[in-house]
Amino acid sequence: MRAQFLVAGFFLSLAAIPAQGETVSLGAHLLGGYAVPANKSDAFGEGQFTYDSATGTLDYYITYDGIAPSKIDLHGPAGPGATAPALLAFPSGETPISGTVTLTKSQADSLLAGSLYMDMHSPAYADGEIRGQIRKE
Repeated sequence: MRAQFLVAGFFLSLAAIPAQGETVSLGAHLLGGYAVPANKSDAFGEGQFTYDSATGTLDYYITYDGIAPSKIDLHGPAGPGATAPALLAFPSGETPISGTVTLTKSQADSLLAGSLYMDMHSPAYADGEIRGQIRKE
């Protein structure tokens, strides 16, 4: 009888452990050739991301050079060469830019499927000067 209580207690303790989320590293390389329409801008950028599925949070660290962005957006869902609406805006400022945003379940699914992209806009390229698809690393 005592053994049954021990076994039952063991399984109850396992049930009390919270589910572990997955942490996923992602990245994006931003170039004018990836913009839609493509352009010959010399600007470039990089985004490094960490997504935590337990909290739904996306940590970001964005660097760039050769551009004074007027707007930095996360767009999707869309693959390379296609466009989609902006889902959220990152703060514009001096490089590097870092922070955390919370994604919806739908946005997270699109992120992990590789169908979200970053777009940096400038006065010279209002539709986007440099762009990069966010991919798992």
